[in-house]
Amino acid sequence: MLLTWSVGLFGCGKSKAREALSAKLEQRVRSASETGGTFHMAEVTDFDWDALYVFTPYVGEELIKKRLGMDWSGAREVYDTECLLVFLKGNEVVMDLGFPRHQGDFGNLQKDAIPRDDARFTVPQGQKQLEHAVEAP
Repeated sequence: MLLTWSVGLFGCGKSKAREALSAKLEQRVRSASETGGTFHMAEVTDFDWDALYVFTPYVGEELIKKRLGMDWSGAREVYDTECLLVFLKGNEVVMDLGFPRHQGDFGNLQKDAIPRDDARFTVPQGQKQLEHAVEAP
């Protein structure tokens, strides 16, 4: 019984943390879109992480595991309406978020890990398509 309670408690905590992250990220994308601004992903996270992986629509479970370099139990096919953001600390997934593309579209990012220091994104004015600020013109 204690195991069931603790699994439920921690599972619920992760769900609430995802909801909070999603809300913060949506607000930050919306704010950057108003002026064509840039933001750093660290501004919307309240947990420690070293690297961010962005998995775009139609990426499957096996490719996610391959790119992460681990047999992550949360790996799944990414739907066409979302991008999957996976945050790592060392070799451990500390957070993952299926972020709706209509709130902010990371769909053009096709790269391996983005180090925390480089996790800056630009949102062109009036749009939701994000660009990696290091690569933005």
